[in-house]
Amino acid sequence: MKLTSRNKKMIHLLLEETNYVTVQFIAEKTSISSRTVIRELSIVENWLNEKGIPLEKKKGTGIKIQLEESDRDRLKSFLSEEKADLVYSPNQRLVMLKVELLKNFELTKLYTLTKLFDVTEGTISTDLDKLEAWLSKFQLVLTRKPGLGIYIEGSEMSVRSAIISLIYEQFHEADLINLIINKEKQSVSISLIQNKIDQVILDFIDMRNMGLAKKLLSHIEQQMGYQIADNSFIALILRLSVTIARCQQEIYISGAVDTIQKVKSEKIYALVNEWFKGQPLLKMNEAPEEEICYLAVHIKGAKLRETFSHNKISMTEDYKTIKLAKEIIYTAEKETGIYLEDNEKLLIGLVRHLRPAIYRMKMRLDIMNPLLEDIKSMYPQLFEATRKCAYVIEDKEHVKVPEDEIAYLATHIGAAIKSEKRNLRKNFRAVVACTNGIGASQLLVTEIEKEFPDIQIVDIISTIDMDELKLSQLHIDLIITTVAMPYTTLPTILVNTILGDNDRKKIKDVLDNFLPDNTSYEKVKSMHLKDKLKSLKIYSDFIIQVLENYSFVEDVELADVGELIQFISRSVAITQADRMELENAFKDREEKGSTILGQKGMMLLHCRSKAAEQLHVMVVRTKDTMAIKNSRGDITKVGTVISMVAPISISSHALEVLSEITRKIITSDFSATLRQGSQDEIYMGISNILDQFIQSKVNNMK
Repeated sequence: MKLTSRNKKMIHLLLEETNYVTVQFIAEKTSISSRTVIRELSIVENWLNEKGIPLEKKKGTGIKIQLEESDRDRLKSFLSEEKADLVYSPNQRLVMLKVELLKNFELTKLYTLTKLFDVTEGTISTDLDKLEAWLSKFQLVLTRKPGLGIYIEGSEMSVRSAIISLIYEQFHEADLINLIINKEKQSVSISLIQNKIDQVILDFIDMRNMGLAKKLLSHIEQQMGYQIADNSFIALILRLSVTIARCQQEIYISGAVDTIQKVKSEKIYALVNEWFKGQPLLKMNEAPEEEICYLAVHIKGAKLRETFSHNKISMTEDYKTIKLAKEIIYTAEKETGIYLEDNEKLLIGLVRHLRPAIYRMKMRLDIMNPLLEDIKSMYPQLFEATRKCAYVIEDKEHVKVPEDEIAYLATHIGAAIKSEKRNLRKNFRAVVACTNGIGASQLLVTEIEKEFPDIQIVDIISTIDMDELKLSQLHIDLIITTVAMPYTTLPTILVNTILGDNDRKKIKDVLDNFLPDNTSYEKVKSMHLKDKLKSLKIYSDFIIQVLENYSFVEDVELADVGELIQFISRSVAITQADRMELENAFKDREEKGSTILGQKGMMLLHCRSKAAEQLHVMVVRTKDTMAIKNSRGDITKVGTVISMVAPISISSHALEVLSEITRKIITSDFSATLRQGSQDEIYMGISNILDQFIQSKVNNMK
């Protein structure tokens, strides 16, 4: 007779107890019902009788195995070597049921499932009721055909969303990072795949594809010039691996919606398509183009990773998102009573987050936030205040903001609120390694800096691509991480994303027993004067270009934007070819939406063009106001136009110079000077703005 894992567990329990035990006691210890215990005990008793071991029963007291200690040990050893049939708990059975039905859309007979899980049809039917509710979250329908079987109906995109959700239900994010790291560094240890359930779920991914997926994402990061947040990076690796595995089984997306097809004209589609062409063994070239569109859309919608060295935004190119972020901040102020208007870090964080977030919501991509329940329970007032901020997004962008996204926004707003009253002295140079993207990592940073005045967080780094040499060059004293990092020699403190008492104690213990290396850092800082001067010279050269190429004209008779573009192009460009080039560049930019400052009666007209070799700023006042349609389709009266022209290839220094002028136009009284001042007054206004700008750069380098 062959035992099941449940039978073995019951025998082990009886061997551990020398006194009589009740059926209820066994049920509680094995997490099964008393009825099941009674049924299984007959199997256990028969097996023991075959071995000549009596199962003693005492009415009103219980049962026990009567053996000497040495015989008990021998029986335990025998049981450990005895192979057993796997018996699933109700939760494990539900997971396996999801796997069975998701991997195959063909009819599955109820009888097959009862045999697979060794349970009755009634039990399977109850499980299917639970499964039906879970599938509905992904727009999947469980169809039951009496006498024939059951199967799942729905789109392949919905199936993939369900598969990825199932992976996240079964694996902690730290486990997934370990899988990715180990796949890159060595063959995956069997200890990482804890049981058969984990194994069958990982079959959806095909572990061999994970390393290739990571290489594709790293290639895209390099080509696009940004870094993806670690948790988005993990999600994309899963989605890429699942997609490749499904395509290799010739299970494709069909009838992709027009919104997905639109990505074909974008650079990210070309990058993904070209990369797969270089990987013929993956057989993705045989897949329909919808599959490449599907992957490109998800990569485009990924959250970006915040670093302290790559957090710039353009006041011109991000104008609409900045305006939306400011409305969110205004709402947050009203709801919390905390002044946040001048919090530049919050504004930058929101803008960087909103760009891909709005895209994700419009494309109806999966948004999963592992911190949602923690934030709702630990910061309920913040969450509800942020929910009201989300109404601004819903109203302006015509999208539904899910709770997972509200939680991400709450991390940004919560971090800003916590930082308002901070004025702390910092001695320890640390980096934070966090998988949860911009907002959550910033929330952790502000928590640390609030609780520990002696810690200066220098940067937020990736847990996947940590560069210890770079950290050494930055003279980092310690790493504070939310995921175990075995491959570092630096002092490392493992904490939760939301700090608990135990986390605070860990950090305090390290600080109490550790001396920061501040002296060597100060010495290194003083060696970089040459680099500082080089950077200041670059800024100065661009400022001089703006001042030398500034022009002003008033009382110009213009009927519409078309005539305005022609007028500015003739004023800036010298040759006919350059004028046409500049006109086309302006028109291409305006097709994406005009930048109108409605309350100020002003318009920002800017572009990059091959016709420009330097930066140009031109102020145009019309004789009569022009009626111009804004991005919402409303007609606005415009009497003053500020035009900025830059070369196609332009450095971040030049963009900062132009962005600073635009920022002052939007946020200060300089707009009044533009509308009413003379040519010299406007010139002096621009000079003062850029003077303050270069002074701030000097001060920041001290």
